[in-house]
Order: sequence, then C-alpha cells, then structure tokens
Amino acid sequence: MNYLRSISFASLVAMITGCSISTPFKWVEAPVHDSSARVDDDVLIALTHAHVDSAQRKLFDDGANRVLQSLPSQPGLVGYSVRKQLFGDEVWTATVWTDETAMLQFVRSPDHVRAVRDSSSAVRNIEYVRLHVRRSALPVSWSQLLLMAQTAASRPVGASATSKPT
Repeated sequence: MNYLRSISFASLVAMITGCSISTPFKWVEAPVHDSSARVDDDVLIALTHAHVDSAQRKLFDDGANRVLQSLPSQPGLVGYSVRKQLFGDEVWTATVWTDETAMLQFVRSPDHVRAVRDSSSAVRNIEYVRLHVRRSALPVSWSQLLLMAQTAASRPVGASATSKPT
C-alpha cells in the first residue's frame, strides 16, 4: 500500500510542477478587425521560453513585469500573453507584432534592454522562436503556439527558429 501512495504522490507532484497558467491575450490593436489591417496580412509572433533560477525568480519577475507594463506603448504591437509554471521554473511570453521592424524596435527599447541586463543572472536558459501567421488566424491559443514552436524548432538551420543558451 505504501508503494501505491508513493506512486500517487509522485504522480501528483509531476502533475503540479508541470501545470502552467496563462494570461488571456491582451490586444493592443484589434487582431483582425483593425481598419488599417487586412485579414490576409502576416503578423509576427515572437515566442520566448525561459528556464529561470528559482532562487532568483523575483529578480526575473520584477524585470518581466516592467517590460509588460511598457508593452502597450510599443509601436507595432498587436497583442501579448504570458504563461508560467505554477510550481516550476519555466516562463513563456508571446508577443504579436505587425512586422519584424516593430519587434526589433521593442527588443532594443530601453525598458527591454534594462530588464534583460538586470535579470540575466536569473535566466538559466532561454529560447526564441519567431512564427509568421495570417492575421485571420488570430487569436492563437497557447496549445497551438507551443505546437507551432515545437514544429518550428525542428526545422533545419536557417529556418525561423532560434535558440540561445545563457
């Protein structure tokens, strides 16, 4: 009987540590119905997946929260969402941009540069994936995004998936 309890407990721990929650997508501009955008336009989804040192999690979260507060003022942002493990060390972000130029301007923005610099010691590993989708495909669920990212990451070198260990 103790054997069954330890298996059940181990299963429960595995289930809880693998459990993730996501914020609903916050749309800065209407994903499809913006009068200046056409439904057949492509948008860029920038996905980030980080493994964070749990001892420095607060440092990472503080920087991420500052960046999230600055996002709505970023030109070219369509929307964003965050996903994180409840009791783990993994965090994902998804930002949707009108184009690559807008996304790169954000990456170089003072708020983002500062957050990356200030929280870099808290990041054990980080991966980036860029996905191009039609506006008409928005909104994309997290389960779809993660599947698309997995597919993109398995593409040959030179495709749109990139990874950077820290």
